[in-house]
Amino acid sequence: MNYYADTSFLVAVRAPHDHFHRAALDLYEDRQDEIWIWSPWHRVEVFNTIRQLTRNPDARRAITEADAKALIHRLEREVSLGYFTHFEADWRDVLRAANEISIANAFNLACRAPDLLHVAYAKELATDTFVSFDEAQLALAEAAGLKPLKPK
Repeated sequence: MNYYADTSFLVAVRAPHDHFHRAALDLYEDRQDEIWIWSPWHRVEVFNTIRQLTRNPDARRAITEADAKALIHRLEREVSLGYFTHFEADWRDVLRAANEISIANAFNLACRAPDLLHVAYAKELATDTFVSFDEAQLALAEAAGLKPLKPK
């Protein structure tokens, strides 16, 4: 089985201060022998999200720049070691799929453009399960034909 995890999950797995850290880590460790997909879109959105954590106005949830760089370095290393499997799809196909998913669902479901890109990428890579803590994104993934999974 393969898993496409969105940014909310991937940040939570590696950021101990994240509200969902324990649930994310438990699921990831329980299924560490499965294929966890990593895409170029993850590299952009996950790393940007980690960098933005340094700007969190809630000092209890903010991290230092050094901590952010360490988290990014750790994820890069995990990808290079194969803990996450790097897959690429043709971006034209991903964007077409994102547009089709939007056409089919955006009038009825909340869907931000970054969420559309995650779901489209997961579809293009024929992912089995879409993992997220974001209820709206899980609903979008399910509407697009993916099996949604919210860690507990």
